[in-house]
Amino acid sequence: MDQKKQEQIQEIFSFYQKQPGEQENHRAMLEELQEVYGFLSEEILEQAAEALHIKVTVLSCLVKYSSTLKLAPYQRKIVACTGERCGNKNGLYLLNKLKQELKIDKNGLSKDKKIFLSTQNCLKHCKTSPNIMIDGEIYTHMTEERIMEILKKLGE
Repeated sequence: MDQKKQEQIQEIFSFYQKQPGEQENHRAMLEELQEVYGFLSEEILEQAAEALHIKVTVLSCLVKYSSTLKLAPYQRKIVACTGERCGNKNGLYLLNKLKQELKIDKNGLSKDKKIFLSTQNCLKHCKTSPNIMIDGEIYTHMTEERIMEILKKLGE
């Protein structure tokens, strides 16, 4: 990491060490760190936890449940619904097709590291299942053909 980024990160740590230890402040700090670094590496999370005198698992949970914070420099995020209704309409088959097509690794990243794939128990659009969400936008009535079409567009 270059000197300028390291200085920016230390400045962020310094500011948030003086703030109340509330979840909103931790999240705001993570957002600022991500702006500087592009994503939140394990090293940055460990440094942030140490600066705040909290466990790194607290920050990891904030990242996990955030739609904007990311642990890798991917460009797109796909969330596949694994709820009961989507599952009953081939949702799990479509999830496996996504994994296969993108060559997803154990961390949810595509082979080219440009797409992050995760799952959510329900995307709250059960009437239009199966569903996926790409970069916060819901895609309904998914089929294998539609997924292939969408992936082709994402690759362009």
